[in-house]
Amino acid sequence: MPLVSVVLIPLLLASAPPAATDLRKCVGATGAVSYQTLPCAEGARQAWVQPIKPGSAPPPPKSQASSRPRSQPSPQAPAKTARRPAPRRASAADLRRQRCEKARREADDLRDRLWNKLDFQQRSELDAKVARACAR
Repeated sequence: MPLVSVVLIPLLLASAPPAATDLRKCVGATGAVSYQTLPCAEGARQAWVQPIKPGSAPPPPKSQASSRPRSQPSPQAPAKTARRPAPRRASAADLRRQRCEKARREADDLRDRLWNKLDFQQRSELDAKVARACAR
C-alpha cells in the first residue's frame, strides 16, 4: 500500500488544476519587450504584472468591420478604377463621312487591282457609287 500511495499522490497532484500564474511585461536594456510567465531576466525591467486565472480565455477580439465607421471602405474592397468616358455615339455627319471614306477606299482598291480590265462604263459606275455615298 505505501508504494501505491507514493505513486498515486504525485499523479493526483500533477493532475490538479494549475495554480494561478502571472503574466509579466519585461523591458530589456536595449528596449526589447517580452511577455512571459517567468520572472524577468537579470538586466530587464518589469513594467507590469497581470494575474492570470487558469482556464480563462481572453475575450474574442472585436472585428475590424464592426469597429470601423460605415463610411470607410473595407480593406478588402477593390481600389476604385479610373473612370473612362462612355463611347460617344457617332453623329449623322460622322456616319456620312465614314460611309464616304469607305466607298472611296473600296473604289480605289478596285481600281488598283483591276485598272486595266475596267472599261469606261464600269469606271463611271464606280464613280457614281462613290458620289452617292458621299452625297448623303
